[in-house]
Amino acid sequence: MGFFKQVATAMRPSNIVKGLDAARNPPDQAAIEAGLASLTPEQRAAYDANMARVAEAQVASQASWEEARAIHDEARILGGPAGRYLHGAGMGDLASPDELQARIAEVGPLAAINEQRALRKGEFRDGVRQALNRERVARIDDPGERAAAAVEELRARDEARSPYRAADAPVVVVTRLSARGDGQLAAVLEHLSASGPAADRVFGIHRVPDRISQTRTPHSERGRVVEWAVVHEGEGTSRVAAVPGAADPGAAGQSSGPAGESADAGRPVATSFAAHEQWVARRAGEPSVLDEEVGLAYCAEAGIGPERCFGLARFSEFRALRGGEEHDAIRTLVRGLVVVHPDVGPERFARMQAAAPLAPLRADDVHLEVLNWSAVADAQHPRIHHPPPVPSPFPYLPGTPEELLRAYLEVVGVRATDCYAAQATVDRPRELRQGGLLTTNTGPEQPCADGRGRMRTHGAEQVVIAYRDAPAYAAGRERWLAYQRDVLLADLRKGTGARRPVVVPDDEDLAGLPKLLRAAVRVGEAIDALEDWGGEALPPYRYCWPPVA
Repeated sequence: MGFFKQVATAMRPSNIVKGLDAARNPPDQAAIEAGLASLTPEQRAAYDANMARVAEAQVASQASWEEARAIHDEARILGGPAGRYLHGAGMGDLASPDELQARIAEVGPLAAINEQRALRKGEFRDGVRQALNRERVARIDDPGERAAAAVEELRARDEARSPYRAADAPVVVVTRLSARGDGQLAAVLEHLSASGPAADRVFGIHRVPDRISQTRTPHSERGRVVEWAVVHEGEGTSRVAAVPGAADPGAAGQSSGPAGESADAGRPVATSFAAHEQWVARRAGEPSVLDEEVGLAYCAEAGIGPERCFGLARFSEFRALRGGEEHDAIRTLVRGLVVVHPDVGPERFARMQAAAPLAPLRADDVHLEVLNWSAVADAQHPRIHHPPPVPSPFPYLPGTPEELLRAYLEVVGVRATDCYAAQATVDRPRELRQGGLLTTNTGPEQPCADGRGRMRTHGAEQVVIAYRDAPAYAAGRERWLAYQRDVLLADLRKGTGARRPVVVPDDEDLAGLPKLLRAAVRVGEAIDALEDWGGEALPPYRYCWPPVA
């Protein structure tokens, strides 16, 4: 009964009012000192011991919070409104244990708690919107209004970037051309030979990382329209141009070797490197290989400088895996790398092939930058089967991966004569699904480089730039870091997965399991292998699998 009496006493309206008043108006230091003065020596000793334990716990709590914040800050790619929208308030937005304790002492627990709650206002609504894949702001439907709004947003972003641009920043033009999947590389070579810019004006080339007409022939792109982009220096305002490209009977190879040779030594050719072949020696636990590092090693072997290189381009496909139980899910697949350059003969490639697997590849005088576009796209462009939204939900962020690529080249000041690669591309084999409840994996027709409208799925994950380094570029990268911090409120070097360690599963992974369970796991693996027999296999790491002893 004593317990119930205490509860009844505590629940009296007068006592509730007193408790709330104490929470809103904590006692001042004089009142605390007066209360302590009334304690007996034994009570004061017990109080001091308890307070010492509280202080020790507070120190430990603050240390744990600071450690957690360091981990959180390292993992969080976007800050500002976009980061808050995707992930909620960051630890930097919320009070630390020490700050919260000080605030409670100043304004009382209720006021301090309400302040923290206010920082998370709207997070539930944002979470529901993301679960349903609903856009943060309503799109403009009228084509004229949409175009005008997009131009104005781009102008504002260019103006915000202007204080960080290099004094001699290049004018960056992106020219798109179309082809059919079974002749795409031949079409690129023909364009560069016939009407494209010279190599010393080209930053790089890349397969546009989109799947066009995704609902047709999901297991192949051979007959589908694909697009490539040539990133080059131009005159006037930076822009994206479209150059129609006819279907070509030539095919881009998926095995290594020189391709597209011509009797005319001035015409560009393509040298390809297949992702499933072991070009580089890597041990378990060592960093894996970037596609561009293999291309740079070839350029070094063949004596091809950036002023003679049209580009190092990941050769990607956007289709379902053949065979197995993968159904018709369109995936991003990197099948290898192509290096487009003047014809230097097959001997250099043969010499590099004979020396494989090679030792470390990176050249000291080349800087290779990998930027995380996926993080920006999660905030800016979650509906991947639709065009980028206008107005932008976060207008301070780039609207497209090509805009991010252009921004980097302008801020760092990279010249085409120093650039080996400049591309928006993909990395890991992931499904191109839009996601979200009550949504479909189709969208409206969007303009293509040949002038026709077709359904399109946007799949870019990374922006990759490789260039011959110089002191001016080191200073430019400092400006780029400041631009990311001050304007983009992001660090796009994080979360790319670049050079992730080579991991080899072995029996040690099962060491902690009972013997019978280990056997069951191996039986399951064998069954999985039988089910996948005849299906398309992908190497877990490109160019360096299997690892060497």
